Amino acid sequence: QVSGEDEVEISDKDEPDGDGDGSSDCPTVRAPLTSLKSHQGVVIAADWLVGGKQAVTASWDRTANLYDVETSELVHSLTGHDQELTHCCTHPTQRLVVTSSRDTTFRLWDFRDPSIHSVNVFQGHTE
Repeated sequence: QVSGEDEVEISDKDEPDGDGDGSSDCPTVRAPLTSLKSHQGVVIAADWLVGGKQAVTASWDRTANLYDVETSELVHSLTGHDQELTHCCTHPTQRLVVTSSRDTTFRLWDFRDPSIHSVNVFQGHTE
């Protein structure tokens, strides 16, 4: 049972321990290194491809885009969904991308062979 007299004192010191210079082991990015532009709608998700030199984005414009982040160039526009994309995700060790859409499908994009970019379409949820 807790009485009204059992109050917790809140310290005025809410700062983390340290010398107060704001430095930490983890750097803080304050300005973008690059901007990846080409979507016509809201970008809803993004993920890095294995190796960290390419990124994929998913948008409400019904496309996913694969970018070279070192040059900021669009490498591939992944089209085919009939409605807004809801997510994209990459495989941790293979050059594979999954996109999902409000059209109740998800697609597996295969970039393992540079000369062939295959896609498999799967039926997802009905709602």
